[in-house]
Amino acid sequence: VRKNLELRHQMTMEVRRYLDSKGFLEIETPMLIGSTPEGARDFVVPSRMNPGQFYALPQSPQTLKQLLMVAGMDRYFQIVKCFRDEDLRADRQPEFTQIDCEMSFVEQEDVIALFEGMAKHLFRTIRGIELTEPFPRMPWSEAMRLYGSDKPDTRFGMEFVELMDVLKGTGEFSVFNDASYIGGICAPGCASYTRKQLDQLTDFVKRSQIGAKGLVYARVQEDGSVKSSVDKFYTQEVLLRLKETMKAVPGDLILIMSGEDVMKTRKQLCELRLEMGTRLGLRDKNKFSLLWVVDFPMFEWSEEEGRLMAMHHPFTHPKDEDIPLLDSNPAAVRADAYDMVCNGVEVGGGSIRIHDPELQDKMFKILGFTEERAQEQFGFLMNAFKYGAPPHGGLAYGLDRWVSLFAGLDSIRDCIAFPKNNSGRDVMLDAPSYIDQKQLDELNLALDLKD
Repeated sequence: VRKNLELRHQMTMEVRRYLDSKGFLEIETPMLIGSTPEGARDFVVPSRMNPGQFYALPQSPQTLKQLLMVAGMDRYFQIVKCFRDEDLRADRQPEFTQIDCEMSFVEQEDVIALFEGMAKHLFRTIRGIELTEPFPRMPWSEAMRLYGSDKPDTRFGMEFVELMDVLKGTGEFSVFNDASYIGGICAPGCASYTRKQLDQLTDFVKRSQIGAKGLVYARVQEDGSVKSSVDKFYTQEVLLRLKETMKAVPGDLILIMSGEDVMKTRKQLCELRLEMGTRLGLRDKNKFSLLWVVDFPMFEWSEEEGRLMAMHHPFTHPKDEDIPLLDSNPAAVRADAYDMVCNGVEVGGGSIRIHDPELQDKMFKILGFTEERAQEQFGFLMNAFKYGAPPHGGLAYGLDRWVSLFAGLDSIRDCIAFPKNNSGRDVMLDAPSYIDQKQLDELNLALDLKD
């Protein structure tokens, strides 16, 4: 753990050195701010001096750094604690550290170039790895089509192949005939998998966190023929066409999943692909594969809210050529947003921001904000824009994720001093904990705990 913390120290020093050389100012922003519930859940803090009112701990200094751009601080950065009241997993903690940056008078290419340079600087100075080639760019739609993920692990192949034309309506298998999506991956050299191993894979995709109904497989035999778990529903001619479409060779194992929800099925197939990559030893922690995922959708539909939500946040600038679609087809609008992905981990993300008050107002309307609510939550930013805001954009890297990748860790907890556990508890300090009735009275709080 000490080595991990030493590595974290070295990385923060190199980040500061790099950004200082590029003309950035390190500026601290407040930890106690107003709540903006658009996005993840806030941690809230009661105010004794303002009874019934609450601060929030920042999920990100997003609006604050945009105000700094309006104020003429052209290049800002901060290594900052952020807080989100979310369910936890290996790469997520209730409090985490961002390398938060913003720049004025930039376009997407400027931001990508500078922060790709930072990544290369860290690899060179910390790991002794010289990355000379530009990082590949992959549109979000292609990442979802080929990998079922907006953070694809490109250390290995096994890209998805869509099989609707091959398997839907060409046999008597109702599961495929009723599906909206059929996709497969080709696991090289795995045709020798035993029935027990195949049952393990089927059980894996049926687990609650993946939630698939089942798995179909097809072995490519040494003589080139295909033997499948759905043999009785398809002719050998169809199965040979499947082999050809998958570009499979003798000894390969084809794994197929289907479903009525295209996006959900792709995500399930993504989990299977990653599991096969792990089983085949293709996810080497000392091999690094980086790329930019670009051209994200501007909005995503929320079943829970029954409306469009911002995929990143309400201040992301739409692509100029898609702005006319805001009136006619907002769901088709793409954002000037970009994520850096390393080994299947999103290590950073950002966007060009809206700097035109009228466009920002239109964005709030699409997201279902009334004028009153937009003014109440974000009036301070909209009013600042009236004085003239420069074109600006930025990016935030996850420091914890970078350190864990460089250290070859499975969890970010091992590079954080005093981390929380999977329940969000600090077991050393026994936090969160109950507080005295006297403190509750001072804060004008009464507890009404649900069962």
